[in-house]
Amino acid sequence: MHPISSASIESLPNELLLPILEACAVPSLFSVCKRWHHLLASEVMPSLYKKIAQLHFPRGDATTPRTLMLARVYQLNHGLTSIEKVYQVFKQVSTLAKSISPLEFKEKTEEIRGLTLANYSSYLLNINRLLLWKKLPDGEEYLGREEIKHLPLEKKGELLRDWIEENCKNITALDLSKAGLTYLPPEIGQLSQLQELDLSLNQLTSLPTEMGQLSQLKGLYLNQNQLTGLPAEIGQLANLIRLYLNQNQLTSLPTEIGQLPELQYLRLNQNQLTSLPAGIGRLPQLKGLDLNQNQLTALPAEIGQLSELHTLKLNQNQLTALPAEIGQLPQLHTLELNQNQLTSLPTEIGQLSRLTRLDLSQNQLTSLPAETGQLSQLQWLHLSQNQLNALLTEIGQLSQLSLLNLNQNQLTALPTEIWQLSQLERLYLNQNQLTSLPTEIGQLSRLGWLYLNQNQLTALPAEIGQLSQLQYLHLNQNQLTALPIEIRQLSRLKGFYLNQNQLTSLPAGIGQLSGLTKLELAENPLKNITKKIRQRFQL
Repeated sequence: MHPISSASIESLPNELLLPILEACAVPSLFSVCKRWHHLLASEVMPSLYKKIAQLHFPRGDATTPRTLMLARVYQLNHGLTSIEKVYQVFKQVSTLAKSISPLEFKEKTEEIRGLTLANYSSYLLNINRLLLWKKLPDGEEYLGREEIKHLPLEKKGELLRDWIEENCKNITALDLSKAGLTYLPPEIGQLSQLQELDLSLNQLTSLPTEMGQLSQLKGLYLNQNQLTGLPAEIGQLANLIRLYLNQNQLTSLPTEIGQLPELQYLRLNQNQLTSLPAGIGRLPQLKGLDLNQNQLTALPAEIGQLSELHTLKLNQNQLTALPAEIGQLPQLHTLELNQNQLTSLPTEIGQLSRLTRLDLSQNQLTSLPAETGQLSQLQWLHLSQNQLNALLTEIGQLSQLSLLNLNQNQLTALPTEIWQLSQLERLYLNQNQLTSLPTEIGQLSRLGWLYLNQNQLTALPAEIGQLSQLQYLHLNQNQLTALPIEIRQLSRLKGFYLNQNQLTSLPAGIGQLSGLTKLELAENPLKNITKKIRQRFQL
């Protein structure tokens, strides 16, 4: 390959130079010395340096995707000038090179070599080849041999392909996590027997097309990198079962994602996806799909084709509605939708006959469809921080429900049917507008936690004493003036919270609750509390 001089590169237009530089994944140079900082800051800085600075750190704009990506990868201070940022990149890459190939740089720290496009594009690749090599079986030992140590960095990189062919034919698992990779060498495609490949916690911004050659791969872990896209060749991994892409910078998925017939677990949380391709529905074995913390505004109707899906996580997106096809997921048992912008649910939600967990907190729901009552296997239902002013009577049909969270809504009353929830163990009703509780409350024979703080309760029904399993009762910030004497029947009560009410006395016998360890009564106009009670609870 003939080197291209900086003079010739100066004549290239940006639209031609940019793809070449982007092919390098992250900009880097092959040598930095003590005098470079002054050289870069001077008027005689080579034109290629200027071109790199102009493309990657444009003056007046520090928010382009490329600039932000480089700032993350190289942890650059935003206050630096574009020239200073280029210098910092060069310095970091040079330091890395010296740590990998110290003998080559030992006598050349003061040398300034001519920079060409050829070595600009190859230097980072050779560094990452050695980072890969050190993680291969016996690779670090081989690189430590005297005859190898003295070879130039570029020559070491050229030897990698032959070394893999001779020594790594049967390798089935490779852990490259935290290896410092900014670029994945194309030689990775030679590991044809690889079944597990861990590339997590690196600084990869792209993947080589050679990834598609890993036909035996079952687990591919790419979480916590800087990926902005995936190659179409990802669809060639016909045996892939687990694909982890969480905590990257993905804005879209290739349609080829739907060509993975064995894929069972796909993690895409903490990316920047705004939509999903229709091909997502062509994953017949998919069981777990995690899309938390993206920017999705809608789901494709094809989501209903995932007949084996059992977990769907969509927290912290921008969904305003769900497609009716959501009801076509017969195996779904967990559906997480908190922190979206849902104002209603499709009636088809009731068709999810195996659903055990449904999280709808922090949305804009004003009501639930009656079909919600058909979720006969539901165990956990989160509805906190919505705009519900009433509950449907069908709520009582959820016979398996053990947790019901209704915090921070606008409920003024509860339907009698809620007391039919014979399996209910935790009931959260904080920050509503309840003025009373129905006498049927005593029917909740398994209830252990009851949260009613920040409502407008003025009294409690005597039947509350029938809650034989109750351990924690929160009644802070209400308007209670008295407590029923039946409170003393709560033999399992451990925590009783009554701050900020209007209580003037406590019922006789409350001191007989032997399991009670926490009694809070602050900001009540209490008059007569026995010395024994004061000492026991440090009032």
